Amino acid sequence: MTSEHREPGPLGSSSVGPRSAGPAATPAAAFVSESASGSVDPGHHHPHGGPTALDCSEALLRAFEFLDGEMEANDFAKVRAHLDACAECLRQYDLDHMVKLMIKRSCAPEPAPTALRATIVSRLTVIRIETTN
Repeated sequence: MTSEHREPGPLGSSSVGPRSAGPAATPAAAFVSESASGSVDPGHHHPHGGPTALDCSEALLRAFEFLDGEMEANDFAKVRAHLDACAECLRQYDLDHMVKLMIKRSCAPEPAPTALRATIVSRLTVIRIETTN
């Protein structure tokens, strides 16, 4: 299994892609998101897109995998569909993207240490759980 390596970007750009086993992967360029300017209850946990879709808490917990392109094409498509349908989760994703960019800039030209990334991901996960419960 190979992984596409692309820089994280806002949804709708071609900068984020799923892990791919070949040409069957869903290209991120086909994804066009809507604005996250809508207002949604911060405690929302509703699924979007049918019985196999992700609920908000799962979509947000997988945001960093999505940003890094570290998921299979099927899972990538589920998260992508959820973010397209849920303005509140899209807003949170955009915040995660900004944090990742700030870390990258502050650690340039060297990549962020693995321990730093793990600490930040862990803390953001705790914050998400606290704010969604």
